[in-house]
Amino acid sequence: MDVVFLGSSNYCLPVLDTLKANFNLVQVITREDKPVGRKKILTPSATKAWAKLNDIPVATDLTVDCDLAIVADYGKIITPDVFNRPRFGTWNLHFSKLPDLRGASPVQACLLRGDTTVWVTIFKIEEKLDTGPILWQKEYPLLPDDTAGTVYTRLFEKIAKELPTVDFTAPTRPQVGKPTFCKKLTRDAGFIPWENLLEPSTYNLFRAMTPWPGLWSIKDGRRLKILKCHLEGKKLVLDFIQFEGEKPKPWPLKP
Repeated sequence: MDVVFLGSSNYCLPVLDTLKANFNLVQVITREDKPVGRKKILTPSATKAWAKLNDIPVATDLTVDCDLAIVADYGKIITPDVFNRPRFGTWNLHFSKLPDLRGASPVQACLLRGDTTVWVTIFKIEEKLDTGPILWQKEYPLLPDDTAGTVYTRLFEKIAKELPTVDFTAPTRPQVGKPTFCKKLTRDAGFIPWENLLEPSTYNLFRAMTPWPGLWSIKDGRRLKILKCHLEGKKLVLDFIQFEGEKPKPWPLKP
């Protein structure tokens, strides 16, 4: 079966390895190269770098015919001329139990809510965002110290192992229930006022905002990022912080 993959982040790499090993991966579609770092060096996405290394054709738009398209962590709206082109449809890997948490940040939303489990849904892409019929769903546990980064890493590894067993020609079912939604994260999403920092609910914010945009606050007029923290009973304890423009330091600061 000829397959195209659409995605951009390094989290996607286990899925690409699986598609290459179990399908005929004919193209990888990803975002344009972006300037990175202080010197603004034009840098390819992780999936483009993987495709080049594995001699898989890579593009920013679908340019080949295929039987199947898989989408994960792509970051762009997919138009009908693209998602209708594959013979057996275009399928998105979404990390929630749809229709719960439609949108761009379902894992972060789960962590913010204090959920103890997270779901993966494979659904068929249609014109409205995250509304398509469901092919496959599975629930996975969340660990007490999970962050968004560890959850994404683990879920992509899990779904990569499942993909060869999924029948993409099987019947689907419509989404049932009242939908909920989550927004695309901004840099300000991780801000918390200093006076509220040590509240126990802050720990879930830290988990959800790690690694990006990070949990941060303002102390004595200076911006600082919380790099590591933990709960002791009902109190948040800071372990490592980083003032803007400085190296990471243990907390509390030594005089």
